[in-house]
Amino acid sequence: MILQLPFATGIASQEYLVAEEGAIRAQEEGCSDWYVDVSLPSDHAHEWSADRRRSLRKLADGLGVRPILHGNFRAPLATEIPEIRAGVVAYVLTELELANDLGAPLIIHGGALVDPRPTESGRWSALQRFLRLAEEVLAAAEKIDVDVWIENLSHYPRFRPFTYVFTRYGDYVAARDFIPDAGFIFDIGHANVSQAPPLRLFHEFRQSIKAISVSDNDGRADSHVGLGRGNAPIADLVGSIKDADWRGVVAFETRGTPVHEGVQALMSYVRSEPEDMIDVDRV
Repeated sequence: MILQLPFATGIASQEYLVAEEGAIRAQEEGCSDWYVDVSLPSDHAHEWSADRRRSLRKLADGLGVRPILHGNFRAPLATEIPEIRAGVVAYVLTELELANDLGAPLIIHGGALVDPRPTESGRWSALQRFLRLAEEVLAAAEKIDVDVWIENLSHYPRFRPFTYVFTRYGDYVAARDFIPDAGFIFDIGHANVSQAPPLRLFHEFRQSIKAISVSDNDGRADSHVGLGRGNAPIADLVGSIKDADWRGVVAFETRGTPVHEGVQALMSYVRSEPEDMIDVDRV
């Protein structure tokens, strides 16, 4: 059976598998979409020959599943070094080309600011550098009709060797002001780290949030556990989605927990008759 949620236009799995294996697993689990993760060594952008791209697209079509290209979150999109920035732009454009060849949207991230005691001015400068680069990527994406989604990362305030860029509510506001047509994927697990997740985004950014990624954690680190096994406000998330009448792709990044269990966990918070909205029977 195909998994469904009342607010989902698609249900995606992130199994951290080689792309071809991930497509098969997604179909077996009843998902409509799956992540092709170019941060995995097997799926780095340079690992994709023309034959492999054509082969994966044929496999996906045969299985009836759609790829979502998850860009390499390690790429330093907020670097302050001009020579590195030029290389990063060229690299992200190779991810964009891959997304185009696979018929997939591309998820990009802000990267990291290497500073164990980041100041607000330092965070702001890094965010501005990222947004300027993202603007270039989105302009290139528009020319080839590829959707690009900006994903928030976990917020680690201090006392680590780095802090991620694009992590907080204010970063979304800055991105919307700088790139009014930007699209986003909101990761509730990332948003739960070291802060209260800004669920008002579903009202203020209803048209801009194209997808959500769900997992749970204890608020200290991004552990990707199953829903209900941490303290992420999943019930409040579902309430905000329903109140805002949001629709979009729902991606599950719950290591060791089957997607259908995550769907059932979300449905337990839906304040309506579930049989009208979802079918998770396994046959």
